[in-house]
Amino acid sequence: MTAVMLATVVTMALAPLHLRPHHSLGTGTAVLIGSTDPALQAEAEEYAASYADTVDVRSAHAWLSVGDPDEFATAMIRAFPDRLRDIRLAFAPDDAEAAEWSRYALLGTTLSRHAARLGLTTDPDAEPERYEVRFQPIVSLKKRSAIGFEALVRGVGTQGVIDAEQLIATATRTGRLGAYDQLMRNLSLRAVEANWLGEGLLFLNLGAPGGQFDGEAIHSCIDQAEALGLSADQLVFEAVEWNRYNNISAAARQLREIRKRGVRIAVDDVGDGFSSLNIVAEFEPDIVKINGRLTRNITEKPAVAVVSAVVDMAHRLGAWVVAENIETWNELRTLRKLGVDWGQGHFLGEPTAALGGASIR
Repeated sequence: MTAVMLATVVTMALAPLHLRPHHSLGTGTAVLIGSTDPALQAEAEEYAASYADTVDVRSAHAWLSVGDPDEFATAMIRAFPDRLRDIRLAFAPDDAEAAEWSRYALLGTTLSRHAARLGLTTDPDAEPERYEVRFQPIVSLKKRSAIGFEALVRGVGTQGVIDAEQLIATATRTGRLGAYDQLMRNLSLRAVEANWLGEGLLFLNLGAPGGQFDGEAIHSCIDQAEALGLSADQLVFEAVEWNRYNNISAAARQLREIRKRGVRIAVDDVGDGFSSLNIVAEFEPDIVKINGRLTRNITEKPAVAVVSAVVDMAHRLGAWVVAENIETWNELRTLRKLGVDWGQGHFLGEPTAALGGASIR
C-alpha cells in the first residue's frame, strides 16, 4: 500500500517542501506531498484524504493509504490542473528511517513532471487528435477464462494521453456529455470484430446525461452491434459511477424497456455508499461490479463484510458479481472464496487491442 503522511514541517534544500514524519504501515511506497504555499499544501492534503482507500488515525497524525503511486499521482494531476508546478510528490520505501526522508524528498518533483512521465496532457481543455480503444478481459474466477471484455476509450492529443476521466470532465464542462457518451460506444463497436469476441460479452459504458438515459441512442447502438454480427445478449450496458440520476425509478423504467431488446445491464462501482445499493435494488441488473477500493482492502474485515453483503444481494437478484481492480493472487483467492463470480484487473489481463475469444461460464 502507499502511505500519505499528513503532519508537521521539514524543509528541503532545493525548494521548501513540507514533509511528513514517518510511521510505518507495512511494506510499500510512502508518498510525501509538499508545496511552498501553505494554503495549497493544506488543500492538497485534504484532497489526499478524500482519495484514500483507508484512513488510520491511531497515531498522533492522520495516515492515509492508497493502492497505486501512479494512480495517485494521476488523481492529483487531475485535481490541481492549474497548480502542477506548485505541488511536489516524493516517493520512498515506507519502512525508511526518519533521517532518510530529506534524501528521498530531494528526489521529488512537481506534478507537471509526473504528468510528463505518465504521458498525460496537462491542458484541461485539450481536444484529442484521435481516440484509442482498448479491451480489458473480464475473467471467471473459478475457471480463469475470459467471459468477455470491457471497452475502454482514451484520447491522444499533441501533449499526450487524455484519459477517460478528463474526457468526461471536458464534455461535462462544455455541455457535450450526451454526444461524448454516444461517441465512446460507437468507437468501441467499430473496434470490435465478432470473430474474436466469440460468444463472450462486450461491456459498454452507459452514461445518463442530464440525469436520464438516452433511449434512442442506446437502441441505435444495439442496431449497430447487430449489423456487425453481434447478438443483443452479448451486449452489457454498464451504468457508470459518474451518473447522477434525477429520478432513479424513471431511469429503472428506461432500462426495463431497453432490456426488451435482449441486452444485459450492469451497475458499476457498487459498495461505495448506500446510494449504489439503492441503484442495484431499483435497476435489478444482470451484473454487479464491486468498487475497486473494496478489492484493494479485501484483507480488512469491513471490506469483507461489504463484499459479502453485495454478493448475497446480487445473487438473490440473480446477478453475476464482478470484482474490479484485482492486482494480486491473494485478492483473487479471497474474492473467489467470498462468492465473487468474475474479476477484472491487471493481474487478470491488461487493456489491449489484441484479443482472443471468450465464452460465458
